[in-house]
Amino acid sequence: MSAPGFKIGDKVKGVSLKFDSTAGELTATYAPNRGTSEFQATLHVTDTKLLQRMEELCEGAAMASGARDEIVEVRLSELTPRADYVLRATDWIASSALEWLLYSNENTNWTYDLTPRSLSHLANMVSIATKRPVDEIEAFITELKTDEDLKTHIAKTILDGPADRAGLADTIPRWSRRVGWYAVVRALKPKLLIETGVDKGLGSVLLCAALARNSTEGHEGRYIGTDINPSAGYLLCGPYLRFGEIRYGDSIETLQSITDPVDVFINDSDHNADYEYREYQTLAPLMHDSSVILGDNAHSTDMLMRFAAETDRKFLFFRETPQGHWYPGAGVGFAFT
Repeated sequence: MSAPGFKIGDKVKGVSLKFDSTAGELTATYAPNRGTSEFQATLHVTDTKLLQRMEELCEGAAMASGARDEIVEVRLSELTPRADYVLRATDWIASSALEWLLYSNENTNWTYDLTPRSLSHLANMVSIATKRPVDEIEAFITELKTDEDLKTHIAKTILDGPADRAGLADTIPRWSRRVGWYAVVRALKPKLLIETGVDKGLGSVLLCAALARNSTEGHEGRYIGTDINPSAGYLLCGPYLRFGEIRYGDSIETLQSITDPVDVFINDSDHNADYEYREYQTLAPLMHDSSVILGDNAHSTDMLMRFAAETDRKFLFFRETPQGHWYPGAGVGFAFT
């Protein structure tokens, strides 16, 4: 090796690339003029072909006398604007991640707002699954976002509980794709609604809030949540307990004890694909033509799509877009007739 590395910068404002073939490292630095922040990422290269490519670039730069070799110059200058696109795209992720680390207490089940466009996409998908007008679905979503009683209940329950509870949850609720769950329940007015896997109970209390609204309109309904953790579901308390309960233990064993028809089912428990599919199979005899199934794991398995095909149902998938959050988002699957 004539030279272990080579550095190029200023081809695009704020971007520089550094190659170190000896260490097997490619370092990209982005320091935009619009701010004082600097974002740097180092890639440790193990791929043999990529290492060989780095060595060629470094050797070519070392052979240049006075000015850089023209071919090497062209190769590197092509990389720099591409790095600018990548680092500009990821700069906001670093910023939002830092803000989240400082201000959020969450350590599981990240919550966030959705972009306006993502909300609109979700409203249209719920409209298709429930066969209700999209403006009605949008009104339900607005109803949830402006429910001050529910917001106050969540904040108070977290702050008045054990210290570790306040240290693991955010007092300001951000519903993410759960707004779709709420809208489905408001649109369908289910008599029996089941959710497997409740964690803190954010979805539980949101769903019971929807059932409470339905009740004022003359449609009584009941929520059953399941979780293997006996400490789960603590947000479901106070007036919302009138509309639901948490049953603790293995979710499939709990589902096997249910005998009434199921109008809405939300799978959000063990994200093992086989376990998810067994939940659908367990409840299949209790589902009817108007039942709607929501799969919170549909972004990582095809089990709900498979079940929908086997039971002659339609399947749709919604991919959420978080607003101002480092997490790329998950999604929810819909199975319906």
